[in-house]
Amino acid sequence: MRRTNFKSSHMALSASIMALSLAVATPASAQFLTGKVTDSTGQTGFQGAVVTIDGTNRSTTTDRFGNYRINNLLPGTYDVTVSYIGASNVNETVTVPAQGADLNIVLGNQVDFIDNVIVVGTRAAQASAINQQRAADSIKTIIDSDGLGNFPDTTVADSLQRAVGLSVETDQGEGRYVSIRGINTDLISSSINGVRTPSPEDRRGVLLDGVPSDLLDGIEIQKSLTPDVDADSLGGVINLKTISAFDRKGQFVRGKIEGQYNEITDKISPKATLTYSNTFNDIFGMALSVNYQNLNIESHNNETGEWALDDDSGLFFVADDYEQRWYDLTRERLGLVANFDFRISDNTDLYVRTLFNQYTDDEVRNKFEFREFDEEIIAISPTSVSIRRGEVDAEARKREEVRNIETYSIGGKTELDKWNFDYQAAYAYAQEDDSNNHDVAFRSTPEQRDSDIGSITLDYSDPQQPVISGPALDFLLDPSNYELDAFEQEFTTNEDTELSAQFNVSRDSLLGDTQVVWKAGMKYRDREKVRDQNLVFYERDDVNMADFIRSDSEITNWRLVNRMFEWPDANLTEALRGTFTTDELQEDDSFLESTLGDFEINEKIFAAYGMGTFNVGDATIVAGVRLEQTNVDLMGNFVEEGSTDVTLRNVSDDYTDILPSLNVKYDFTDKVIGRAAYYAAVVRPSFGDMAPNAFLNEDRDEIELGNPNLEAYGADNFDLGLEFYPTSLSVISVGLFYKDIANAIFPARFDVADVPDTVDLSFLPAATLAGLDEITTSINVGKSELYGVEFNYVQNLGDLSEALDGFLFSGNLTLTDSESTLPDGRVVPFLKQSNAVGNIAIGYDKGPWDLRVSANFRGDYLDGLEDEDLDRITDDRLLIEASAKYKFNDNIQVYVEGKNLTDAPEYYYFGDTSRLSQYDEFGRSVVIGARLTY
Repeated sequence: MRRTNFKSSHMALSASIMALSLAVATPASAQFLTGKVTDSTGQTGFQGAVVTIDGTNRSTTTDRFGNYRINNLLPGTYDVTVSYIGASNVNETVTVPAQGADLNIVLGNQVDFIDNVIVVGTRAAQASAINQQRAADSIKTIIDSDGLGNFPDTTVADSLQRAVGLSVETDQGEGRYVSIRGINTDLISSSINGVRTPSPEDRRGVLLDGVPSDLLDGIEIQKSLTPDVDADSLGGVINLKTISAFDRKGQFVRGKIEGQYNEITDKISPKATLTYSNTFNDIFGMALSVNYQNLNIESHNNETGEWALDDDSGLFFVADDYEQRWYDLTRERLGLVANFDFRISDNTDLYVRTLFNQYTDDEVRNKFEFREFDEEIIAISPTSVSIRRGEVDAEARKREEVRNIETYSIGGKTELDKWNFDYQAAYAYAQEDDSNNHDVAFRSTPEQRDSDIGSITLDYSDPQQPVISGPALDFLLDPSNYELDAFEQEFTTNEDTELSAQFNVSRDSLLGDTQVVWKAGMKYRDREKVRDQNLVFYERDDVNMADFIRSDSEITNWRLVNRMFEWPDANLTEALRGTFTTDELQEDDSFLESTLGDFEINEKIFAAYGMGTFNVGDATIVAGVRLEQTNVDLMGNFVEEGSTDVTLRNVSDDYTDILPSLNVKYDFTDKVIGRAAYYAAVVRPSFGDMAPNAFLNEDRDEIELGNPNLEAYGADNFDLGLEFYPTSLSVISVGLFYKDIANAIFPARFDVADVPDTVDLSFLPAATLAGLDEITTSINVGKSELYGVEFNYVQNLGDLSEALDGFLFSGNLTLTDSESTLPDGRVVPFLKQSNAVGNIAIGYDKGPWDLRVSANFRGDYLDGLEDEDLDRITDDRLLIEASAKYKFNDNIQVYVEGKNLTDAPEYYYFGDTSRLSQYDEFGRSVVIGARLTY
């Protein structure tokens, strides 16, 4: 990747004008062949079908609706072949007159839509995904719904973890953040119908656990970028496609209702979806979908704060706290899609795409925290630590967090002979509202610290479930021995708003006998990220916890070793809201926390590109360059502990990136395809990392600050792959990838004498700067590398043996490795990057039955940097799931699904699996539902 410092967009405009000039200079020809590839009923079109003019190098692939167009044909009679994996080739003959011709083509058996195996069911979804991947000019992974828009998973993140090279980071047992090829979620991008998805958090990574998969028609993961795609991704782009009325012909109604039972909550969580679409005279179409879910989750957790090395014994021990946490939460999801399509003429289609998603996380959390294991130590052994006395905090939090994600776009496309124009204007908005909550902490009373009540021992022979014992437990398990320590309320919002507009133009032409599509375009994005953090802290004497507990407060279904209580009761402590006086307000802490987290960032990006798609014999070459100019304005606060003074910091920056790319696809035979790709990418720093906030501690010798001088990540990405399609519904593929990454961003801590020039301290007064000893911030490091290999095998087993007719197999494995060198010389892998990710599934789809058993494996990964031997690691995890669907008739299907069938926990550790960081259990779940289709 090459970076310049141009202050204008002249080069971007020049690139677009050059590409258009080349297109205009190409000789013209008016003949064309258009049509649609559908099933026998004409109800649904096939995307990814390859339409070839035999005896020529002229071919194209069908779009989402099954439409195709081949330009620059001389008048005459042609043999046309349509290839679609999962169906036999179709051969047609057509005569193309001077004004062009239409040819509609039918694939599949002559059966009803509901029974067509390449239209409906797991087999259909598999066939559609394979065909789209095969037809793509870049490297893509597709997850498709079946012809009735059915996805196998609850959320987008759950569906994505089955794709080649993808893994998810979970929260409360549900997939939340997605990684592509070991690149974490902040370094990849996602979009909804081509509109960049905003983030409701103070980061770039997008939470995908809130978006219900029932609102989608397909998911596309583009792993090698072309110049017409936003270049802000090191791993790839995830594009979520919602339903369209023209996905199928005529009226379509689908209703789903289900209940999910979890063995820990012992409750049934309802979910319902209603989808309606219709087309009117092939001119106007509307598609509406609403989804609602009320999911009950209960999780049981224990964790430690940190470990340390004892100098005397040479043993690692728990040096801070041991916590037990009980979560009882309800996640309510409401999703709405309203899409409209207008075919206002033979050559112009317009659309309106809207998505609204609201996610409400209503949580109660109780925490029992044994504190200060590094104080008054009695003994340390390889598997335990004992201290003279114990000090415990009993905390309750009641929180309602509401997240909204909205995208609205209006656009269209126009075809004028060989010219194609598409255009879009969009508005995207995300908000996280964390303003309805309170957090209360009670602490064991002072007499515990003044009396000899006995010792506490933490035994971690079983590192995932340590055991607390000792004479002090009798005192600590008496709720009357706890008094109010602190009461906290939060009123914080994050908002992310983006306005965008884009215009693209392409033209079919010939260079000699070479078919070429020239394309150029421009895009403007204006993004504003605002965080308004507000916390209020209170203290009050003589408030005893015994007044805020129930008699039945012990959690009887608790899965971990030590007893756990709902102490205090969060519903009872809620009565404390609004009762505190100004004398009880902790002004310094409230001011500090309410000021330090605020920031506002405005980011404007202008992009332009030029590219060509060349069909040269058996090769398809996509080559071009994209230019992105970035202007960013940042605002944050400088706060000194113990002071109420705030210094506003404003920083601006602008830079330009020139980003070439090349994608090559080569058809060795009709069954073997080779691919090679190179693209340059740029990912701007995380908002939280570059916000110009700064905090000076009370001793005035340490400062923590964001770094607005951070360079954007840059990467040169290389791919090489081979695909083999041995039978009618199968693919075997292998791919190699390598990423040469510059300016990776990591947290760092420096002595003041070693601070690099890229950390700006000039805003500090000279006296303050002179007294500094240590600086904590984020910095760019030098070269980083990531490389790996992907394997994928999908097979219709009936092609191998008639006895296996109806059986399907799929399996994939991605192996990766990476390294970055930190400022202290330590070499570490990329954050969140698993060395191994894999999936395997066996299915049966025949007659009324649609069955599947699947396993998903995610290897361990670096979750956070601590010290060389104590970095936080997320342990590997294997999930087993199964589903069974039975179709009574064309309209009614019932299903049952089992999730997390082996009751796999989540485990995190510090440096070694013997050192607990966090352990969570979520239990098994069973889903029972029914689907009604008309």
